[in-house]
Amino acid sequence: MTTQEVSNTKPYISIFNDVISNMNEKTSASLLSAKQKAFDNLMTNGFPTHRKGNEDWKYTDVNKILQKEYKLVEKGFNSSNDQHKNIISSLPSYKSNNYLIFINGVFQPEISQISNESIIIDSLGNSLDKYSSIINPHLESLSTSDDPFMNFNTALFQDGVFIYAPENTVVSNPIQVINIESNNPSNSDYIISPLLLVITNDGSYVNLEEYCIGSENSSNLVNTISRFVICKSSTLNYSRFQNYSMQTNNINNSFITLEQNSTFNSFYLDFGGQIIRNNLNVELLGEESTANMLGLYLPNSNQHVDNQVIVDHKSPYSYSDQTYKGILNGNAQSVFHGSIIVREKSIKVNAAQEDKNLLLSSEAEAYTKPAFWIYCDDVMCKHGAACGQIDEESLFYLTSRGISNTVAKQLLVRGFVGDVLNRIESDPNNKKYIENQIENRLDSWL
Repeated sequence: MTTQEVSNTKPYISIFNDVISNMNEKTSASLLSAKQKAFDNLMTNGFPTHRKGNEDWKYTDVNKILQKEYKLVEKGFNSSNDQHKNIISSLPSYKSNNYLIFINGVFQPEISQISNESIIIDSLGNSLDKYSSIINPHLESLSTSDDPFMNFNTALFQDGVFIYAPENTVVSNPIQVINIESNNPSNSDYIISPLLLVITNDGSYVNLEEYCIGSENSSNLVNTISRFVICKSSTLNYSRFQNYSMQTNNINNSFITLEQNSTFNSFYLDFGGQIIRNNLNVELLGEESTANMLGLYLPNSNQHVDNQVIVDHKSPYSYSDQTYKGILNGNAQSVFHGSIIVREKSIKVNAAQEDKNLLLSSEAEAYTKPAFWIYCDDVMCKHGAACGQIDEESLFYLTSRGISNTVAKQLLVRGFVGDVLNRIESDPNNKKYIENQIENRLDSWL
């Protein structure tokens, strides 16, 4: 291996070599090449630095994530563990037609269920050989990314999820991906690198729910890639509920492309984690394509949540909406950096962006930075950002009508997130679960 070694990447040379040695002897040359290329990019460029002038990582210190000594996940976890069972049974629609369960990134087929519908649903590990002609081109494109953590994942991933919806396939029941982060019996920290690849072909419709749940006191690095290919006249509804351990760090890169008349509806909810970084990159490639992106984050204590959203309108008559809201408690920090790009000749684009933060503590901090890059006339673009505490006049109004101070705060806070919750494109059980989780969290704060 001929690479330029960068100081903060050296610890991962042996891990990468272990990943390659664990690959099946039938692994295609193109996959091995993609992994090698991604790792070489990482070794050459290193991880991002937290310093003045690096706007993308100005408020998030990667060194705090990489200072631990991570190990490759060991296979053979006991899926009968009572803690795992309790986590799984608490999730909504657990007995749906299709659900895939992973423990520390390792697929658990004995407790998963995949129905024989007209759609391909399987672990990525099981699909690499059988569907290599479909999967490998996307892995190859990931290996050329400029993002260091995408290169990191592509080089180290061992498993994940592959979903392929043929033309005109409608899957109304939700497909569930359940990621459980477990305690490490050897008291070391794992690096977990799942990869989620979803392709919805022309005229298809898919509902996808992802749950990321951590066991108490686990302390790992979960570095995720989600690649969604949404073809002509197809729809993908995607929700992600993240509640990892408070000692876990999570980097989540989502890359979405939309073709003509396609729709992407997403909802990201962040509860857990120590340092959370969500990179959402959306490219609207076809006319009449639509991307609706909703996000809620409720950090507490010393949690840090960083949402970076880039929406690139590469086609005319496309529509996007970003609505992100945060409720911060304790010493929590949040970052939102949203960019909207409108390319030349992309006329009649309608793009909106909003980020609002409610601070329940005087120690909490929120940083928000909207950005527009518009290279075309005849468009409609708007943005808004706000940060503050509970409105005292509204609180006074409610208490003057006989409502207690505690109940008044609860009403105002719930009203703050209500418009986001009402817009979630998901099944009723999932929405109810999310609402209950938010209610429980807010009840403990107010």
